[in-house]
Amino acid sequence: MNNAQTSDMIFTQPVVYEFRVRKMPVLLIIGTRDRTAIGKNLVKDTTIRDKMGQYQLLGKETQKKIPGSQLVELDNVGHLP
Repeated sequence: MNNAQTSDMIFTQPVVYEFRVRKMPVLLIIGTRDRTAIGKNLVKDTTIRDKMGQYQLLGKETQKKIPGSQLVELDNVGHLP
């Protein structure tokens, strides 16, 4: 059930534009070796495709968009730390 809910969110609810309106404390935990990017193989533009799944960069960018958030990066850890 959790997998289905996560997949639904990924495909039907683009939440990036909502990051800036978060009011609760947010803790982001990422693995710096995570390269997960659903649909990456379908993106023809190599400039965009090469940036997908780069969580060591995306984590920092996302933290900047969420006021007061904290970021914990786990070195040498992949997806789902």
